[in-house]
Amino acid sequence: MAVFGAAVLVALAVTCGLIWLRSRRLSKEMRDIPGTMGWPVIGETFSFISGFSSPAGILSFMRDRQRRFGKVFKTYVLGRMTVFMTGREAAKILLSGKDGVVSLNLFYTGKQVLGPTSLLTTNGDEHKKLRRLIGEPLSIDALKKYFGFINDLAVQTLDTWLDRRVLVLEEASSVIIKLFTLKVIANMLISLEPEGEEQEKFRANFKFISSSFASLPLKIPGTAFHRGLKARNRMYAMLDSVIAGRRDGGEVRNDFLQTLLRKHAKDGAAADEDGGGGGDRDADKLTDAQLKDNILTLLVAGHDTTTAGLTWLIKFLGENPEALQKLREEHMEIKERLDGSSHLRWSDVMNETLRRATILPWFSRKAAQDFSIDGYEIKKGTSVNLDVVSIHHDPSVFADPYKFDPNRFDETLKPYSFLGFGSGPRMCPGMSLARLEICVFIHHLVCRYSTPAGSQEIKQQQLLRGKVTRNSYFSGKSDKEQQPRSIAQIFRSLKHDHSRAVTRHGTIQEATQQQQLRKGQGQWNNNQVAKPIRVTKKHYARQQWPSHAKPHMID
Repeated sequence: MAVFGAAVLVALAVTCGLIWLRSRRLSKEMRDIPGTMGWPVIGETFSFISGFSSPAGILSFMRDRQRRFGKVFKTYVLGRMTVFMTGREAAKILLSGKDGVVSLNLFYTGKQVLGPTSLLTTNGDEHKKLRRLIGEPLSIDALKKYFGFINDLAVQTLDTWLDRRVLVLEEASSVIIKLFTLKVIANMLISLEPEGEEQEKFRANFKFISSSFASLPLKIPGTAFHRGLKARNRMYAMLDSVIAGRRDGGEVRNDFLQTLLRKHAKDGAAADEDGGGGGDRDADKLTDAQLKDNILTLLVAGHDTTTAGLTWLIKFLGENPEALQKLREEHMEIKERLDGSSHLRWSDVMNETLRRATILPWFSRKAAQDFSIDGYEIKKGTSVNLDVVSIHHDPSVFADPYKFDPNRFDETLKPYSFLGFGSGPRMCPGMSLARLEICVFIHHLVCRYSTPAGSQEIKQQQLLRGKVTRNSYFSGKSDKEQQPRSIAQIFRSLKHDHSRAVTRHGTIQEATQQQQLRKGQGQWNNNQVAKPIRVTKKHYARQQWPSHAKPHMID
């Protein structure tokens, strides 16, 4: 066993060394691009991770090097030489897909887990076909049939918060909100029931799969990558059973999978009527492998980012009582209105959340051909990353960029200045679903939570502190009886709100500010890119809450 372990370490060292030498060679070929490769083999990985985990987030790493080297610089992080760039011009080059300049550049572990036919691992015509076929069941009109389930599940999820005097944001994110988003996407894709043994197995496998993306690419028993691949195989076995049952004429469900299978059946029947020639219709059919790879892709993409978005939105609303109050007033009054007008639109609040939080701080691409930017030549095969955080905090586009101000989206933004859902041919295909989930959840949330009118600020750890109770909005009636017209109205306005956005897998990075709070250093520094604070229940118990800041229930 010791010999085996030593052999693995030697192989790993040799592999890392070869990768480092290749990166050094590529760096010399682009010696005109400023930057530093850092230490041998590890490069600047430690500085990168340290900056990513700091209160200022990845912005601290980027800003430091942008001051030293400019908007385009090279570095060696996470096992490869990378050129970072920022700005709207860089975003246009990397995201527009024009002339096939770049292609998607997932890490090895991501490619292995998602599979070769995933929407995120294919390029060219194959990617276009997959995006078209997958995009149809995710369109605004197609999502209407899932509204009732999402609405009921949001109410049930928030019911678990009732009568709890302390709710830690970390718990809300890692347990409650994650369960909500996972149940939604699993039901939408394969009609998986939100409770039961199958849900538990599904959830356990998904946890291993999700944690394997940022792991070391070692297929050794006990490693996160190995566990993720094993969990994926178990999930694929479950999907094989579901797909086979559907193809054999089993129970018909009204979900994403059934939509694709039904489309295949219609195309096949049409081909028979035309004389048996499949033609282009056969090319549109998805194999079982394609179905499984892309169901898993949508599970991953539709879960983590929506969870992060909801958590950030709750955080920012807790920090900005004025915005919270305006949003609450809109949702309480929208029941009485039919025109959909508002001084503070829910889409503005969500867009501002995505701007400030920047859930996916960079987009990774690979140069498919030589190209130039800002006078620098980028060689084919180079890893290029678009720094989205700096774009979202550019003072020339967003005045006072570190302030949470949803009203800034009332004005028309410059192209490629807001990339909350990406842009171009790889723009998030599940954008409308994410908006719907967040809209419905926040609608019920803001109608159940309140902060004192006289309180001017809310500490991080007070975000969800307070007894949660039903209020007059529900009038003692059942949730279904009280389902307001406003949510349906908001859903009908999705198409309009979507047009307001300017033409996405990351997890929440936790800030390390508990020590500052314990030392009495006060509130969040608005000159930092926001990061949610990891606050433990033990810390809650020790905290002395001022009477004027205690939340109260809505009368």
